[in-house]
Amino acid sequence: MIKKALIGTYLIVAICFFLSFGEGHPVSGANSGYMERVFVSGYGEVTVVDPAKPEVVASIKVNGPVRDLSFTKDGKKALALANGRTSLYVIDTLGNKVIDEIKLTGRTDNGLLDRRVWGSAISPDGSKAYAFVTQGEKRTNIFKVLPSKILEIDLGTKEVVRSVEAPYGIHVLQWKPDDSNTVFVWGYDLYTLDVKEMKLSLLHGIKHPQKPEDGIGNYLLIWPRSHTGFNSFPLVKSYPDGRVTEGLLWFNLKTEELKTLEFDKDPVGMFSAAVDRNQQYGYVVLNHLYKVDMKTGKVLKDSHPPHGSTYAIDLSADETKLYLAGGGNEFIVANTELQVEKIITLPTDGWDLQVVKIDKQQ
Repeated sequence: MIKKALIGTYLIVAICFFLSFGEGHPVSGANSGYMERVFVSGYGEVTVVDPAKPEVVASIKVNGPVRDLSFTKDGKKALALANGRTSLYVIDTLGNKVIDEIKLTGRTDNGLLDRRVWGSAISPDGSKAYAFVTQGEKRTNIFKVLPSKILEIDLGTKEVVRSVEAPYGIHVLQWKPDDSNTVFVWGYDLYTLDVKEMKLSLLHGIKHPQKPEDGIGNYLLIWPRSHTGFNSFPLVKSYPDGRVTEGLLWFNLKTEELKTLEFDKDPVGMFSAAVDRNQQYGYVVLNHLYKVDMKTGKVLKDSHPPHGSTYAIDLSADETKLYLAGGGNEFIVANTELQVEKIITLPTDGWDLQVVKIDKQQ
């Protein structure tokens, strides 16, 4: 009788396990207070994927290709840059719909104000947006270049309320976790924006290091990461003696510590990277797909995306899976040993992906 009771208990536990972890992949936040979604920046839409299935659950329509995607702290609201870099779309991520559009072009006393956004972020509470713009004034026979700036936009009134001049080359604005006053500003170098004072300060030199012998860093920071606590990206370094290396840069968003490593392979060109919370492994992609030892820089596994160039990679919310998209119209789920498990077709080609934990509490 005891054996039967134990067997019955085991079966109940096993059934509950498989119901909760269908096909070995946890249902998005099923046993937690959040819902995991992946937002892919597409052409004419933001594509929403439920990665646990995986399947496309929504196509949020906008004008033109989508570039930046940022989210409030609770994940319930998003900001998407699209429409030829001239419009910011505010998105309800629970209803999967656009709830507002902020157009940043306009008129001046002398002509048309032409603004292009190259980096944007929604505030943690969803009340404001911050955008780096290049801008100019179109007159009858003249285009007058105006200083590039970071704008503070009230999302309630759609008005620019403050601004600060900023250096050319910025591509990413990113909030410091649990700090409503600090925005990290990624350009050729890394800056911080003090929101209260609207003051920009240099934090780390990347292209312009303090010591030239440390190497000049070059990167494409248009695939930012954050949900593991780190922003990370492939880094190419040029040294005074002519050496060129490829590696990884990662930045702790809370402590502001910046680290780099160099791969034990010759440069091949990579676009995006993800780092786990324990800083044990990094994952890098473009035409190759690497798993990297974060202590030594050794490439532990060198694979390839299944169907050619893939722009974007990130870890799942629980860090048990890898998600890949961009460069084509596929969303790929792989394990952390780089073995592809699922591929689904998206409505459009993609650019980037963002893994978001949406708070399920009302």
